[in-house]
Amino acid sequence: MLGVLTPEAGTQSPDGPGFASMAGETVVVRQTGECEGGSDGVDAGPGRVLVWGAGSGAGYVGWLIVGDDPDKWPVIVWERHGWLYWKIYGGGVTELLRCLFTMGFDECPLSGASLWGEATPHFLHWREGQRRWDSGIDPCTGEPDPCFGMEFD
Repeated sequence: MLGVLTPEAGTQSPDGPGFASMAGETVVVRQTGECEGGSDGVDAGPGRVLVWGAGSGAGYVGWLIVGDDPDKWPVIVWERHGWLYWKIYGGGVTELLRCLFTMGFDECPLSGASLWGEATPHFLHWREGQRRWDSGIDPCTGEPDPCFGMEFD
């Protein structure tokens, strides 16, 4: 899955401050980038990344802030395939998603490959996902969750 993050704190998930928000996840990515470094060939520090999405494979998708025109900011993906690294993709968000769903890149740009070549992707609002979770339905599959109601010590 690829979660599109909320742009303002007032619309965030009730699970806690910063959870699933652009501001909260951007802070996490910037701090990690400062500690771990970036990729060769990416001539920008972590302070120039604005995160807009998070993947199920612990990867992030954002914009690389270059210049004053947000319409010209390239998409940057932070992957975790053994070691974290950044890759820049031109064409914007729509083009990244199109190429993800149609396998239009040489390799999957995200850490998790569940959407790679997905012919019928769908959107699920976080409120509907929470409703499904609370009723014992796996939000991603729509099937009953076999662990629903179990308690663990």
